[in-house]
Amino acid sequence: MTPSNFWRGSRSPGTKLAALVVALRRPQGATNLQLMLTTGWQPQSVRGAISGLLRKRLGFNVVLMPNPTDKRVYRID
Repeated sequence: MTPSNFWRGSRSPGTKLAALVVALRRPQGATNLQLMLTTGWQPQSVRGAISGLLRKRLGFNVVLMPNPTDKRVYRID
């Protein structure tokens, strides 16, 4: 499933994966902590979802943005 037809597939807008995509599509992106609070997942689960599901399986271009506070900020380009 490509990023352009993400919502047309079997994934519904109310899922945790959908919440992850919405948070990452914001212009300011989202930190790992924000994504953990959004989904209720552990940090390794959030990073795994970004790497495995969003990047590899769904083809999203998730970038790690530079941040002056040294926190990882992820965003979908």
